Amino acid sequence: MTAVRTLSDRELTLSYFGRQLLDRAERPTAAAAVARLTALQAQYSPSPHLALWARLPGFEHRELEAALLDGTVVKSTLMRGTLHLVSGADYGHLAAAWRRRWLADLRARHRDAGLDEAALEASLRAFTAVPRSAEELREHTAEASGGRVGAADLLHYPRALLPLVHVAPSGHWRAHGKPRMVLWDGELPPEPVATARLVRRYLAAYGPASRADVAHFTGLRLRQVDPALAELGGLVRYLAEDGRELLDLPDAPPPPAGPERELPVRFLPKWDAALLSHADRTRMLPAAIHRRVYRAVNGTLLASYLVDGRVAGVWEHECRRGAAVLTLTPLLPHGARAELEREGERLLAFLEPGADGRSVVFAS
Repeated sequence: MTAVRTLSDRELTLSYFGRQLLDRAERPTAAAAVARLTALQAQYSPSPHLALWARLPGFEHRELEAALLDGTVVKSTLMRGTLHLVSGADYGHLAAAWRRRWLADLRARHRDAGLDEAALEASLRAFTAVPRSAEELREHTAEASGGRVGAADLLHYPRALLPLVHVAPSGHWRAHGKPRMVLWDGELPPEPVATARLVRRYLAAYGPASRADVAHFTGLRLRQVDPALAELGGLVRYLAEDGRELLDLPDAPPPPAGPERELPVRFLPKWDAALLSHADRTRMLPAAIHRRVYRAVNGTLLASYLVDGRVAGVWEHECRRGAAVLTLTPLLPHGARAELEREGERLLAFLEPGADGRSVVFAS
């Protein structure tokens, strides 16, 4: 890997805005956009829909829901043990990469339990041939393991042993309630091919990035990340302003040198991957307001808005008696009030299409 140049923080921000499809320069399908972004966090059902709305002109809920129904997008527990939406074509690789780390942790906790893991897996494989609820999975795991799996891991074990995907309406707009899971119909690829696919997808969407960034997003240890990086081969090497080594794909568009263009405002949902996917988040989330946007105690990332490519405030909305209100709370000074109002009105129309009235207000 050969050093190319040192990238300024501004160059990283500008390049990243495009990688994340936030420039709206293209209009891929919802399924293609999910593949381009690698994964959308989906523990809060509206978030993936809002993430795609921010990036795809004219996006409508039914486009993503159709992709979930036909399997071109899949919802499952993957990296870091978190619910994600991912491309159906990538799912097997991502599941195989995460399975290795998750099973290692589970096996360490059950080292002396006398668990027959092969028998448990076979029993679960037959049981999940049809959709099952989380409670059904817990009960079956407890029985099939003879009580040898700890209570806290009764759901983790089946999700680690087998590629389990959610079935509709899980993943649909504002779909709540208890999801059901079913065995994915496919074969998991071997290592390091599986992790290399995950790392390639990550660098394409979030690069240039450090090894620590890759490990942070994937939830994998460096001893699993490094062979995957070697499997990719030919990576381009950059340096950040602070001297960190950043890696990128050889076929990725290089960050533009020294551009001065201003970026349009954008609204991001809770847990948007653009803000969560680096160990160092400062290319889009200023350090000065990091703790006001990300609540480390419970891992909550607030819904936020970008001004010139960086978080400048947070937002929330409510709809009472047909009146929808979007409240913006500035965290940094900016002069984008009029642009935020226009984009905020578009957001409210997406959030509350049936509202009798809509308004955008700024908190003091």
